Amino acid sequence: MRTQEQPEGTRSGAGRVGVEQAEAALVEHYPRLVRLTYITLPPSLGRHRRVLTAHAVVQRALPASRGSGREGPRVPAQRGAP
Repeated sequence: MRTQEQPEGTRSGAGRVGVEQAEAALVEHYPRLVRLTYITLPPSLGRHRRVLTAHAVVQRALPASRGSGREGPRVPAQRGAP
């Protein structure tokens, strides 16, 4: 399978534009992606846990925010039964 060759001047800028377009598409369709992810998760997790996990999965698909420096768990740990 051959890849299309691009002129030398367009290679560096095209990568960044592609990432920005992909990010814009993810942000635009965020609610749909969360709902789709939610219905694919097992019901045994419970509603609240599935909602949190669905948001975390979709957010993980987004590029890391620049300069936030914030690290930590993306999904809170599951608690025991009350």
